[in-house]
Amino acid sequence: MEPNKFPADLLQKYLDGTLTGPESEVLFAWLKENPAAADSEAMESMLQASYDASFAEPAALLPGATQRVLDRLMVSVAAEDTAVVPLPLWRRTWVRYAAAAVLVAAIAIPAARMLTSRKKTVVPPPVAITSGTNRAVLKLANGKEIMLDSTHGSIVQEPGLTVQNDSGRLNYQGATAAMEYHTLTTPRGGQYRITLPDGTAVWLNAASSITYPTAFTEKVRAVIITGEAYFEVAANARQPFRVDVDGKASVEVLGTQFNVNAYTDENSIRTTLVDGSVRVHHRQASVVLKPGQQAAIAANGLQLVEHPDMEMAVAWKNGSFQFDHAHLKEVLRQMARWYDVTVVYEPGSADIVFSGEIKRDLDLTQALTVLQSMGVRFRIEGKQLIVMP
Repeated sequence: MEPNKFPADLLQKYLDGTLTGPESEVLFAWLKENPAAADSEAMESMLQASYDASFAEPAALLPGATQRVLDRLMVSVAAEDTAVVPLPLWRRTWVRYAAAAVLVAAIAIPAARMLTSRKKTVVPPPVAITSGTNRAVLKLANGKEIMLDSTHGSIVQEPGLTVQNDSGRLNYQGATAAMEYHTLTTPRGGQYRITLPDGTAVWLNAASSITYPTAFTEKVRAVIITGEAYFEVAANARQPFRVDVDGKASVEVLGTQFNVNAYTDENSIRTTLVDGSVRVHHRQASVVLKPGQQAAIAANGLQLVEHPDMEMAVAWKNGSFQFDHAHLKEVLRQMARWYDVTVVYEPGSADIVFSGEIKRDLDLTQALTVLQSMGVRFRIEGKQLIVMP
């Protein structure tokens, strides 16, 4: 090979996952000697062709994608013996053009393994595990349970109150004379939206619940949640709204939009304020949030986060997963709830640090393509997602 000639054949093998050990040494040596001499047009053409061959309806690569792949390769060259390699974050623009974000912005495996592991990628199973859907169970005060994905229309009719269920939305119209409590619960792989008797709208993420009265007759409009929920609270200055977060914290508001993440397998309870004002209580401590702030409750108590990633906090409500330098286990915890699978890690399985976006309407195999492109290896057995070394 000529000293400064762009090694198109080796780059294609890298993209195909067929690059041998000796060939990888040649490619890396060329990149070390020519860090700024890559033929961008040839590289861009090859990347587009490789992407087109992988997806039924591909989109054009965005400007700058070529340079990011080259940057990824160059960081890998400089970190062949490094266990974790963080790269600059570009996810805000270029990841969003397609669900299969092959050109991810962070990797955490040695370069040699990255080049060889793709050859061992497991063939996707013939039966796809689909994404979550609008599924939930409504439990009434008398203990009766109504499966909302199979029961539609006017599902509850009581004096003064009608409850309508349609297209993933539960709508309370009116209020009962005698207050009762209902509980809406989503399973793993489910989500739902509800409009409470006061007009407050609540979105429930997978494996979550909300318990609420059929009439807000007390001085405070109080509800109880588990899991994760997004609120758009109907304004009523004379009757504050309070969210009891599974008995571990509370959020008091007048009229506002906020998200509460209180999954028990996460390392903190996070309340993120989108609009308005809320006060978060935890034990003897409290903090008032302004829009664009977050309260985090962890082992060290209640902390104010001044500049959280707002889009990431509410991404689930808008139909995607978003991550910012998140480790593999954090990524897969969210995906496991949405796809209703159990994640098993075999000894020696790889870790990555991932920044990017994955659409929630993909099936599991499509979503995993993003992580497989980074060298993480999986197999699926029934409802188990097994991460392999």
